[in-house]
Amino acid sequence: MAVGTAVIGSLQFGYNTGVINAPQNIIQGFYNETWSGRFSEPIPQSTLTALWSLSVAIFSVGGMFGSFSVGLFVNRFGRKNSMLMANVLAFIAAAFMGFSKLAASYEMLIIGRFIVGLYSGLSTGFVPIYVEEISPTSIRGALGTLHQLGVVIGILMAQVRSLTPFPIFSSFRMRQRDSM
Repeated sequence: MAVGTAVIGSLQFGYNTGVINAPQNIIQGFYNETWSGRFSEPIPQSTLTALWSLSVAIFSVGGMFGSFSVGLFVNRFGRKNSMLMANVLAFIAAAFMGFSKLAASYEMLIIGRFIVGLYSGLSTGFVPIYVEEISPTSIRGALGTLHQLGVVIGILMAQVRSLTPFPIFSSFRMRQRDSM
């Protein structure tokens, strides 16, 4: 039960790795609408490309900072407490990304991606350490592979989710079709 609970962090990492590319047009439409609302003109293509690139890449930057911080957290707070504290980052990231449309702020979406990257980097270090330490010696190797399995299943979940429409952003999709 403890290993299964710990591997949920790996699922989150995999999901956030794979989820960003499927709704690219919808998110770029959100960027354009937000930009147009602020500056009363469509977003320049070069700016849109730069914002999109930043949105995708900032996850990896957050992951890098998170992975470098694993040792600090683990030594100071312990394995289990570090994992529990890192979960707060996932909720903060979800709030930033979830409320970005309501706030008409693409910056919130980018900050949310950075925070979830930070969480993913931390989880990538915490989960294998924790699972290895609590596993019985006889099945330690088998349970140690669950982190990688969780990441792959998370990516699979993101890809399956991308096959269905996103109801939150459906208004953007309708506006894009109407403008064509």
